[in-house]
Amino acid sequence: MKNLLLAIALLCTVAPAAASGPELTAHFGRATGNKDVDIARLAYRHPLQPDARWWWPTHVQLGASAWWVPDISGTTHRYDANASAIWRAERAWGYFEGGFGPYLLSSTISNRTTSLPSELQFGSHLSIGLRLSARATAGIGLQHISNAGIKQPNGGIDFVLFSASFAL
Repeated sequence: MKNLLLAIALLCTVAPAAASGPELTAHFGRATGNKDVDIARLAYRHPLQPDARWWWPTHVQLGASAWWVPDISGTTHRYDANASAIWRAERAWGYFEGGFGPYLLSSTISNRTTSLPSELQFGSHLSIGLRLSARATAGIGLQHISNAGIKQPNGGIDFVLFSASFAL
């Protein structure tokens, strides 16, 4: 896994294309450690001005998500608002990207397999996608969400996400 992440990071730094225009994205995911936790996210992604500094993000993403989470009383809903800095390397065939940012949950999550004990969480992701047309892409990624040790226990949660993006 470490070698895969290193390879993706290296590919992302090799001659990235200029940032494309604004996009609307939809993400659908399932937790890797708890098959009962699902997430659906809608987001607006806006390109930033190109910058010579390698560490400067290429996009900012603002989104909202709905979670389906098991609870002692059955499946319950949680919601979040999120913002992410995105580093994206575009190619003719698709893209590689990574990002991170804060997530504000509507309520904490605590059950047998998932512990997110604070409303403030932080998410990071890596993904790869294919260009379906000049205005659409589809991708798959891995995301980790946790509170960065703000409150214990800091169990966090990992998702496999499927995404679709459409140029505006």
